[in-house]
Amino acid sequence: MNAADLAALGFGARTDPLGPAVRLSWTVPGPAVSIRVLRRERRFPGTARRGRAPVPAAAADLTDGVLVHDSADFPVDVEETRTEREAGDLVTVTRQFRCRGTPRERLLVGLVRRTESGAGAPSRTTVEIVDRDGVCAGTVYYYTAFVTAAGLYSRATQASALATARYGTPVFAALPQVDRVRDTARPEPFTVARQDADKGQLQRFLEAVEAHADLLRGQIEGLAALHDPRRVDARFLPYLAQHIGWRLKDHLDEDAQRGELMCAPELYRSVGTAANITAMINRLTGWDAQLREFVRNVLVSYDTARREPLEGGLFAYADGSMTARDGGPPHLGHRTTPPGSVDTTHAQAMYRLRNRLFDDTAAYSYDCGRLRADGGYDRDDRTWYSRDTVGVYIVPDSATEIFVLEAEWERIRAILREFLPVTIRAVFVLMPGVVVEEEYNASSAVTEEAADQGELVESETHGEGADGVSDSVPGWRRFLSNSPAHRSVDAAALPPDTASRSWHTGIT
Repeated sequence: MNAADLAALGFGARTDPLGPAVRLSWTVPGPAVSIRVLRRERRFPGTARRGRAPVPAAAADLTDGVLVHDSADFPVDVEETRTEREAGDLVTVTRQFRCRGTPRERLLVGLVRRTESGAGAPSRTTVEIVDRDGVCAGTVYYYTAFVTAAGLYSRATQASALATARYGTPVFAALPQVDRVRDTARPEPFTVARQDADKGQLQRFLEAVEAHADLLRGQIEGLAALHDPRRVDARFLPYLAQHIGWRLKDHLDEDAQRGELMCAPELYRSVGTAANITAMINRLTGWDAQLREFVRNVLVSYDTARREPLEGGLFAYADGSMTARDGGPPHLGHRTTPPGSVDTTHAQAMYRLRNRLFDDTAAYSYDCGRLRADGGYDRDDRTWYSRDTVGVYIVPDSATEIFVLEAEWERIRAILREFLPVTIRAVFVLMPGVVVEEEYNASSAVTEEAADQGELVESETHGEGADGVSDSVPGWRRFLSNSPAHRSVDAAALPPDTASRSWHTGIT
């Protein structure tokens, strides 16, 4: 089934005046085609973003919401079928009811309309479902239809509608009493709902008008949420984003797009700040980014007006480099003098200098760039230390070729121009990724298996009637050396010790 086939379904949703309820309708492409409809709030069912091209549903998609209709299993209690001719076509309408409440009352839950045209034209079947279980007034509900056993779906099989309430506008009660008393034409038994059985013809007509008046009132009250990203119909999210100049990510679902719109004003309020730029780069690329203002690394003369007195007769040089400290007072780490030259005996300072790290605190002369023949200067990503330059230190989330990173940075640079002050330029600094190694546990990560493997290569010769046995005389010791402790016979002992023997290979 292609995109045109899904569009031919005509899947749609509209508000039911006898609400709170929503009516869903579509055209059945064939008797063997199954359709499953799910319902959610705030976004359409389905875990992946949907385009116009049909995609098969995953297992999580088919359970992502409340089940409203399943053509393979849609139980009803009562069905009523009526056949009549309309403009030469034979039309068969089947109304499906379920019995609810006490006493039992029939509620319309489905309607199947089958039209058979003459002259060999194909028949057409339209299905309508009334969704009212768990539906609350004033809420926009989102529906997705999954077609065939593969669960194909796209934007063409999605629809939304606002559920409205019955306000009970007393139009009939506002009529003169003479008109209400004379309204005595009761309906035939079992032709109307139980609650309308004792109402006259005029009252039933006016209540039909009241239902549509309540529908219009609910739609008007729903306009109050037109500028609320949390409640507005998802179909208006692109227009709401365009209204504030925001570009939505199309691969996000509607709920995530609502979060973007709610955060957009705060992002606009912080335009040009370090937190804003790093958050934007993280949003665009997923990279971990840090921003450094190189003005702090520019060597300046000593300005006594920047000295701030502290407790204990100390002074802090207020150059914007103060940072919070973890220990007790003073709570800020600070310089007492302006930045100057580097201490070459300080290993950490030299390491930061060589690798041009983010936390480099050295001071440099003003970097204007490379001098041109006309007297101007050319500045690129290697021109850092100036008052109008900020450095974006990024750590890619995965190993990537350098030219890919540079191409991505050019795209980010074009976007940042809209959010940075016109006097500020940004340079790109690539930092090596940090590899986090897991703790090695030899007791659980290593298992030892030992086995003796060998092949005996030996020729055996057996004599006639001779059996080889081992020397196993109890209490014997081997004769090791000519020492008093290892003599063949110790005659001085009582009784004499004859335990030490020379080596025997066997006894026959």
